[in-house]
This record gives sequence, C-alpha cells and structure tokens, in this order.
Amino acid sequence: MNELERAGNGVDSRALSKPKTLTSLEVYDQFGAMAYGIILQILPQVHLAQEVLVSVFSSPQLQSCNSYPFTFAACVIKLARAKAVEAKRKLTALAPAGAEYAHGDASPQIIFDLAFRQGFTPDEVAGKLNISKAEVLRSFHEFFKSYRNA
Repeated sequence: MNELERAGNGVDSRALSKPKTLTSLEVYDQFGAMAYGIILQILPQVHLAQEVLVSVFSSPQLQSCNSYPFTFAACVIKLARAKAVEAKRKLTALAPAGAEYAHGDASPQIIFDLAFRQGFTPDEVAGKLNISKAEVLRSFHEFFKSYRNA
C-alpha cells in the first residue's frame, strides 16, 4: 500500500463523517463569547444578558443544533438572538419605552437597530417610522452595503 492509499486518497474521512455531537459545555466553550456579544447588543444590561446566556445554553433547543442543516454557530446565533429578543419584548411590555420616531429618523442604522436589536419585523419598523416596508428593506441593503465598504 502506498502513502496515498494509506491517506485515503487524500480525503480526510473525519471531514466526511457526521460531526461529533457536542455537549452543552463544549458548545459554551466554543460559542459562549459570540452568543454573549449578540445578546449584549440586544440587551445591554449585563445581568439580564447573563441570564439570557444561561437560558440559551441550558435550553433543550440547543441540542437540536446538532442536527441543524447549517453550521452549529449559525444555530447558536439564531437561538441567542431569539432568546434575547424575547427577553427584551417582555421587558418592554413591563415598561414601555414610549419613544416614537419621527419620519426624519429613518436612517439605515436606526432601522437596523429596530429590526435586529429590538426584534421588530420590517412591517412593524415601517409602522413605527411611518415609512413603507420597501423603504425599510432598502435601508437594510444600504446598512449592509455601508459595512462592506467600510
């Protein structure tokens, strides 16, 4: 048997096999800082963000990430964002902010903030800012384009 055959014709069999199922602790070690950063963007209160982080990594939904069709990181991001938005909505329901936005406040940054960090749908953002849904979607495009060019 030559060296190439021993190496499996240059193919790493571990890369082709099903990825190892990760425990919650292994997932926390690999993705905890990333998830915490995402949560802090949505919930800037440290103690609340830590509570949400614990709920992410103790969630039964986390184990379903082992069979997620994309990367494990994408699943953790999605779960962290969903839990943070849910916690923020509960907080807002208890103490509504009451800050309405004027039509002139519809910058791509504010629109992205309302959608990503505060969890509003494009329709809700459009309603808050008194603009069309198309303008909201166009602002998303502008926001991401500005990051690519930065």
